[in-house]
Formats: sequence, C-alpha cells, structure tokens
Amino acid sequence: MPQLPPSIDSIRWVPGQGNHVESFFLKANNPKRPEQAFWLKFTLLDPGSSGTALAEVWAIRFAAAGGPHQAAKLSRPASQAQLSSSQIGFLLGDCQLQPGQTQGRVLGREMEISWDLQFDYRNQRVMYGLPHRWMYDAAFPRNKVYSSCPNTRFRGRFTVADENWEVKDWPGMLGHNWGKAHNPRYHWAQCNLFEPEDCVFEAWSARIQLGPWLSPWLTGATARLDGEELSFNAVHKVLNRSLRFSPLNWSFETQHQDWRLRWQVSAPAADFAGLRYLNPDGQQNFCLNSKIASCRLELWNRQGGRWQPRAQLKGERSCAYEILVPDNPFDIPILA
Repeated sequence: MPQLPPSIDSIRWVPGQGNHVESFFLKANNPKRPEQAFWLKFTLLDPGSSGTALAEVWAIRFAAAGGPHQAAKLSRPASQAQLSSSQIGFLLGDCQLQPGQTQGRVLGREMEISWDLQFDYRNQRVMYGLPHRWMYDAAFPRNKVYSSCPNTRFRGRFTVADENWEVKDWPGMLGHNWGKAHNPRYHWAQCNLFEPEDCVFEAWSARIQLGPWLSPWLTGATARLDGEELSFNAVHKVLNRSLRFSPLNWSFETQHQDWRLRWQVSAPAADFAGLRYLNPDGQQNFCLNSKIASCRLELWNRQGGRWQPRAQLKGERSCAYEILVPDNPFDIPILA
C-alpha cells in the first residue's frame, strides 16, 4: 500500500507548490427515476506564480425528459477556503464537504442551486483506478483517481429554484482525483445502478502526457460483483486494441485471468452538460458531462477451460459518463 495521508480523502494540494488541480466529486441518481440525477464537485486550481489559486464548487441538476439541465459554479481565491489536511474537509462560502455530509448554495445565471445531503461514508471499500497502489505516491502517472465511496447512498434534499427533490437512499458515489493538470484526453464512466443484479463498475480510457507527446489510448476497469473485486487494469493490458469511440459512445472488451468483460456506454447530446476545465497553464478543455447515460456490462467466468456467461447487466440512464476534449464538436451547451 502507498504511504497515503492518514485519511485517504485528505487534500493533496500544498499552497504555493503551483501546477496543481484537484477535485472531490459526488453524483447520485433517483433509483425510481434514474434520469433525475445531480453532480457536485469541489475543486482546487493552482497556476503557481502565474496567477491566483482558486477554490471552486460546481453543481449540476440533470433534469428528466431531456432537460434543460441546470448548472452553477462558485469561484473564489483558494485563500478563502478552509481545507483539511487530515480528513476530507472543504469549506467555501456556504458550501462544505465533510465525511458523510455536504451542504451548499451556489448561484447560477438565472437561478440558485442548493443542497443538504448526508451519505454513507464509513465502511466503504475504496475502488482504485490505477493498477498499483504505489502509483498514488509516485510522480508517474501524473493524474491520480480513485473512488473512496463507490457505492454509497444519499439522503436529504437537492433544490433548483423552487423545485425541491427529496433524496431518499439514492445510489451514488464520492471520488477524488488530482495531478499537475487535467488529463489531456479521457473517457470515464461509473455506474452502481444496474439491472437485474447489483454491481459497481468504473472504467477509464485516457491518453496521458509523455513529454511533448500524448500516449496511445490506455484503458482500465474495475467491477465489483457479489463482493468480489474484478480488476482489469494490469499494466500489460491497458493498451487495448478493442477500444471503440463514436460520437458520444465508448466501448471495449478486456480480460484478466479467469474473467472477461465487455463494456459499452452512450448518451445523446441532450443528456450532456458542457463544462470548461482550465489547466494551471491557462489551457482550456471541455468536459462533456452526463450522469444519465445508458450502459451495458457483460461478464464471463472461465470454468473448466470454458467461458461461461456470468452477468448481463444494463444501466438505463443511470451511468455517469464524462468525456474530456479540446473543443466542443457537438454544440453541447456550456453551462459552467
């Protein structure tokens, strides 16, 4: 195990170090109407000597029936934030994130988004996105990601303008990532609301920075089925020739030991919200963000030398799907 801080969710940013981006992100879907979903993000952006470090809080409400989706963002100098170095703790204005709870109020262009939520934080099994734990302390890769609460439940309220959602045991997650900059290209997905059986799944495909060049696409995935951890992110497997992209669609197949996996996720443009992501050097990328994508997950297990179907799962408008691109070719509205 790496020498991580006492609390895995403690903030990695050191004021004055420069060239740092970091995010804690939460999402949840209504189990009865998965197309009702929310996303929250607490972020830090430090450009070093070239500018002022910023603390930000983002919020999106994904509406049913194709939108319109609503988003808002609070941005202030990081010196105004209260940040914990011993556990998860982020306070900015009226917004805070602590172990098992988050509250906030953010003004958008024409409305206010507010929330008061509790979530299961203790007794969660961390889901790691990188293949080796030592990578979370090492300089390579530059970007770290994991989910400290990959299968939690949210309770409370989420309000946009005068519309209030009562949140009762909505399945969701809490994740954490950081690095010297946003990963330059990626697809990322997470789902814990499948039918016909329970499963937690997270996957990524990314091109990482190698000096002045970008690597080929690399891919990793983790599934948790019947309490068993199935990892498909071994270093010798991440260069995956089965990877396929089409507009707002991502799929691949992979295998590790006695397990084989097939994955596909997609959403129409109307189910995405566009966001501007800035790097410490000022470069801008676009995050195409959906929390109501649809996905398919198939798993096989090898028994007696033969592959046997183990699970065929679907998530109908219940999957988080994010794409980072240098431009916005789909004309998805940029909300924040």
